[in-house]
Formats: sequence, structure tokens, C-alpha cells
Amino acid sequence: MSDAQSSDLIDQAAGLRYLFGNATAPVHVLCCPSRPALTLPLVDALSKDLTNDGQTILWVDEVALNDREHWPLPCTVKFDLSKSIEGHVALDQGVTMLSPSLWYGLSLHTHRIARPVQPLAARLISSNVRFDSIVVSAASSKPESFAKYGAQIHFTAVSACSEDQLQQTMTWMQQAQAKCTAATWGIVLAGDTDQLAQAQSWLAQTAKAHLLRNVQVLGTVNTERMSAALAGAWTGLPELTATLKRHLLINH
Repeated sequence: MSDAQSSDLIDQAAGLRYLFGNATAPVHVLCCPSRPALTLPLVDALSKDLTNDGQTILWVDEVALNDREHWPLPCTVKFDLSKSIEGHVALDQGVTMLSPSLWYGLSLHTHRIARPVQPLAARLISSNVRFDSIVVSAASSKPESFAKYGAQIHFTAVSACSEDQLQQTMTWMQQAQAKCTAATWGIVLAGDTDQLAQAQSWLAQTAKAHLLRNVQVLGTVNTERMSAALAGAWTGLPELTATLKRHLLINH
């Protein structure tokens, strides 16, 4: 290992140790089951917005390289975060500092961990590392990973109002609920006025039948947002961004 590499690791470890505290960080999972990459620019923008408000954020990224629609990794990654969760490498090797208040971990293999492990949120506390929130841009097919991040999870889904996408989203919710405890369910719906009303009614009825908690509609957008280029998918939506940020801060 070169002196430069060694110095970088020391700086990162020192930065992690600086984030002390006793409260377990809440875990917020955002997922678009029909298009996982759609949450990448959303979590990117939300995380930066939260750090601008004085929050310390750990961004956990589950979206596979071939599902990212060319959205780049925000930094070079030394180890997959699963290696730190399993205890094979130190925490500062599984996460990378993007700014003093924003850290990033690529978590492509956490769902494969078969043996019981201390959840990431608890692991951070036992290592004297504090984050205000852990925010996950989730893959749509790896619900086994969620319990590895925290004891309770706040879920937010992004879904169009078509029957097939609503059913796909509800299936994902059921699969997630089967693997961990859901603290809250939120959703951002994409559709026109009539579709939104029907979707909300369907969600309310279906959630009562299949979920342990109600689903809160956190915001609505035009259907076109679901197929927009990632770079502009969430621009020009200050009210939605503010609502999502407030949701994260309230459920803390």
C-alpha cells in the first residue's frame, strides 16, 4: 500500500469516527420496482439537500451496474458494503466520503448474506459512528437485504398508476414486509387525475388486505416522469422534494 493510499484510509477513518452519537439511524428505503434506476437521481438529490440542512447521511446503493441506465457511481468503491456488514473489512473500507456529511456505500451483495449479522444501523452505533439517516436506493428483487440495514425500515415506493405497475409495487411491498419490519409505507404516484384517484382507492383497499400498515401517498407526478431521462426525471418538483425531505426528517 502506498503512503498516499494509507493517508486516504486514515482520513476516511477519522471522518467516520468524527460522527459520534448514541441514537440508531433510521433506515429509509426508496424503490421504483418497475425502473430501479429512477431512484438514483432522487436519492442523490435528497441526500445532498439533507446535508445542506445539517444532516449526516449514509447513502446505500443497491442498484446493479446493468440496471443503472449509465448513471455513474458517485465515487470509486474499494469494497462492497456487504463486506463491512459481515465484518470482513472495517466500516471505513465499505463506505466512502463524498463530502464531510455525505457517505456512500455500494451494496450489491448484501442480500446474499445468509448468516445472522448485526444490522448496519446498530453496527454503526457500536462502532461509535453516527449518521442522522441511512437512505437506500433499492434494487427491486433483493428484499433479503433490508433487515441487514436496520431493525425497522421506512419504505417509499415510486409507481405509475397502471394496474400492472400498481400490482408490481404491491408485490414488492409484500416481499419486503415478509423479510423485515416496515415502520412506514409511503408512495409517489405517477398518473393523471382520474388515474390517481383510482390508484389511491386501490392502494387503500389492498393495503388493508395485504400489508400491516396503511400506505401514505407522499406526492404525485405526471406519468411522463416514469420514462424521463434520469438526469431530468426529478427536476422542477420543489413541493415533492420538500415533502419527501420532510417525511425523512419526521420519521427519524
